[in-house]
Amino acid sequence: MAPFIHSPLKTSNTSILTKALFLLPMMAVALPTYSESFTAKRTGQGFTDLTQDFTSSISNPALLTKFRNNDDVFFSLNIGLMASDKYNVIDTAENIRDNLDILAGDINGMSLQIIQSPEQVKSYKDDLNQQVDNIIADFERIDGKIVKIRNGVNLQIIIPNQLFSFGLFTNQYSRIGGIMDYNENDEKILDDAILSGDLDLEDLESATTAIGYSIAEAGFMAGYSAITHAHYDLSIGAKLKYQRIELYYNRVQISNFDDDDFEITNDENITNKSGTNIDLGLYINWGAKRQWHAALVTNNLLDKTVRHADQDLTFTLKSSTSLGLSYQNTWVSVATDIDLTDREQLSSIEPSKYAGVGAEFRFYEHIQFRLGYRTDLNDVDGDIYTAGIGISPWQVFAIDIAAFTGDSDTIGAALQLSLKI
Repeated sequence: MAPFIHSPLKTSNTSILTKALFLLPMMAVALPTYSESFTAKRTGQGFTDLTQDFTSSISNPALLTKFRNNDDVFFSLNIGLMASDKYNVIDTAENIRDNLDILAGDINGMSLQIIQSPEQVKSYKDDLNQQVDNIIADFERIDGKIVKIRNGVNLQIIIPNQLFSFGLFTNQYSRIGGIMDYNENDEKILDDAILSGDLDLEDLESATTAIGYSIAEAGFMAGYSAITHAHYDLSIGAKLKYQRIELYYNRVQISNFDDDDFEITNDENITNKSGTNIDLGLYINWGAKRQWHAALVTNNLLDKTVRHADQDLTFTLKSSTSLGLSYQNTWVSVATDIDLTDREQLSSIEPSKYAGVGAEFRFYEHIQFRLGYRTDLNDVDGDIYTAGIGISPWQVFAIDIAAFTGDSDTIGAALQLSLKI
């Protein structure tokens, strides 16, 4: 290193979604499912789909009976991602790590400098102190701040039938939160290192912590038209699934923070529990043109609890019930889905309970435009505004895309590819 020329602090402006993609290995630790399905049709319409049609049976198995006579076999693949990093925790943590590497190189290389005068020594140490000040300022900026990331993947194959409609599905939903834990003693460690000319980054105590869970399922679903009446139709449905819940925890010193090192893929970071579970759905439509629709869905009839003994961390998957209502005609659908009970939760985080409203406008049968809004009735997550578009030429192949934004710089997107044969 040339004398009296300090290494500049590194800065970056990487987008949150790009960073979220790097963190996906932490979440996708199991092969797909959970009731919070990231379908693009559902997402674009304010996360409402309990009363849509048979293509949304993964959310309500009673919808398996809501199909057209010319519908035979339906395939769909969905991918979705949501991220919230209001305080740029990921970017800033990476900057801190890189700037610490630079600072360590400058401090440990002091003995190699060609010092020509006391003024040069003072200038050199002033530069080191400024680097420490900048690093500490970054620490304090994100100390205690949380980054949230979710993802979902699901695949369903549906075979509708007048007597007995059924399908196979696999679905995965993950949620992770990361936080910076700044230890004020690190500032003294850095200041003392400047005086001694020796800095070991392993002595720093600040760290990033990731806590999250993944719910993966695969199973069989079926629907049955229980009542066909002159004024209304009533259907029931059920999903029998094999379920794997993974609870994970990882703590990494800030000097080691890296997209690769921060993956939650090692067995030592994961506690899991597997077993069977059941979802039940009910769907009714009425009116002269069957334009009114209602649904009631209960997910996970069997409660599950996973404990991470080393960290005293508990995840509870309880049964949850949601209500759906909608009005539909040939060109528009207006719907609302409301959670009647709380959703799954970590012991350290309050559970969410959502309410969403959305609309779908159909043009020429082959183009759909969607808008929606979702809020958390428990004020755990921020409000979300959604939009989406669908293209389904000849009612055979369909592509649906959704995007959303919301409080705390939340952004996300979902993609759905579908095929009817």
